[in-house]
Amino acid sequence: MRVGVKPGDRVALLMENIPEWAVADYAILSIGAVTVPLYCSYRPQDMAYVLRDAGVKLAITSGGKVARHLLNVADTCPKLRAVYVMEKMADGDKLRLFTELEVGEVDVAGLEARLKSVGRDTLATLVYTSGTTGEPKGVMLSHGNILSNLKAIPAIFLFVPDDKMLSFLPLAHVLERMASHFLPYTFGISVAFAERPDTVAKNMAEAKPTILIAVPRLLEVIRSRILGQVAKQSAFKQRLFRQFLALGAKQGNAVSWWAGVRFRLLDRLIGQKIRDRFGGKIRLMVSGGAPLSVEVAEFFGAIGLPILEGYGMTEAAPLISANPVDDRRMGSVGKPVIDVEVNIANDGEILVRGPNVMAGYWKRRKETHEAIVKGWLHTGDIGELDEDGYLRITDRKKDLIVNSGGENVAPQRIEGLLVAEEMIEQVVVYGDQKPYLVAMIVPTEEACMAWAHKEGLPETDWEHLAESDILRKTLQTRISEHLKGLAQHEQIRRICIRPQPLTIEEGLLTPTMKIKRRKVHEQFREVLEGLY
Repeated sequence: MRVGVKPGDRVALLMENIPEWAVADYAILSIGAVTVPLYCSYRPQDMAYVLRDAGVKLAITSGGKVARHLLNVADTCPKLRAVYVMEKMADGDKLRLFTELEVGEVDVAGLEARLKSVGRDTLATLVYTSGTTGEPKGVMLSHGNILSNLKAIPAIFLFVPDDKMLSFLPLAHVLERMASHFLPYTFGISVAFAERPDTVAKNMAEAKPTILIAVPRLLEVIRSRILGQVAKQSAFKQRLFRQFLALGAKQGNAVSWWAGVRFRLLDRLIGQKIRDRFGGKIRLMVSGGAPLSVEVAEFFGAIGLPILEGYGMTEAAPLISANPVDDRRMGSVGKPVIDVEVNIANDGEILVRGPNVMAGYWKRRKETHEAIVKGWLHTGDIGELDEDGYLRITDRKKDLIVNSGGENVAPQRIEGLLVAEEMIEQVVVYGDQKPYLVAMIVPTEEACMAWAHKEGLPETDWEHLAESDILRKTLQTRISEHLKGLAQHEQIRRICIRPQPLTIEEGLLTPTMKIKRRKVHEQFREVLEGLY
């Protein structure tokens, strides 16, 4: 308030997950201003685009490389008056120290007046979409949108006094901001902040969280690493692990006395050691941001780390549906939450209506009218509701492949089945207007090297193994096994291998690790076309 931020002014936050992120966000919201979160993984041109599009007046950043990127583009953003940084850096015209915001008398009466002026319809934040299909759009979320999400939580699961969360997904992402930011502070839950993305495993052991928020990609990677480590062990230990998973999958059902004893013994030997890596106290994991494969959900459930899967999108603040903790249905994203209606259009698209739906896209009237028709948000996702009201996501409407025979193929369904394979880390299906499907496969290096050692292949480095015919043929065989239940036109006929994972830096992943399918198709078109 002292530096001239008025109600409705946009203030950008560019920081890692640290307590100051939470403090600054609540400060901005408390005076009727609008928070514009930026991803630390943004390239300078991405930052400049959002700052200019949102008309940001003030930016607050932590320091280091992200602050340098921001300062490098600050002069290209005419409405940006100042950048507040938490550490001393080289001087710049717009550079200020964060401590300057904390000095001076507090205008208590002025603050109270600002607080009272904030209503449910007041714009709270502009959250820019990840941009899997084009330029990011600023989603306008009100205080009422956020409150509607919070109202729905107690019907899904209840907190206990000693619950703790570990915040490590980007707070710029609406899932993390709702689940590890607004939600815990509203319900009195403590939050620990991971030091860095590469210290999350260590920080889990230190913080011992009871609830963990994750995206499917992270869960897929963890599962692959566990299976890769198991593959390096003796045949006897591998057999014990398989028995443990099989028995774990049956827990909750009627099992024999002897099966129960064996499971408890194996759980002590195997399951507890795995759970200890997560801090040893997790009672629930929440997955959102993208569809989670049944295989991954079953794997974590079997090792004693149950996953509560939900569905949402930035435009819905984000919560649309969730599995209630006492009646989870694997393969579904649960039932619509309180006050939210879900309908399925004639073409299979999921439509949503309720107090969680955004006011629209910032400065994009045309796109807003296309997204919200007669009060219904058109999600762009294809799905179905079962007889019990549980929602299942089958694909993205715009991602549907139509082959040369006119048959529709849902690539996400196929990709979800394939990433359950321990030797596959990432996969992108291709085949629009083609006679059959092909795919780009990123193998899991650790699991593939363990497989090569087990098969007694000549000692070689990863680059040579990734280029070998024997690995390609093995992957093709395993792909066929995973897809054997699908129709003929949903089979992958040929594959190409990329040894290195697709990355955010290349512009091939969103900041939340979703694959930018169109970008991959464009960048590797020649290779993919060559498979025909």
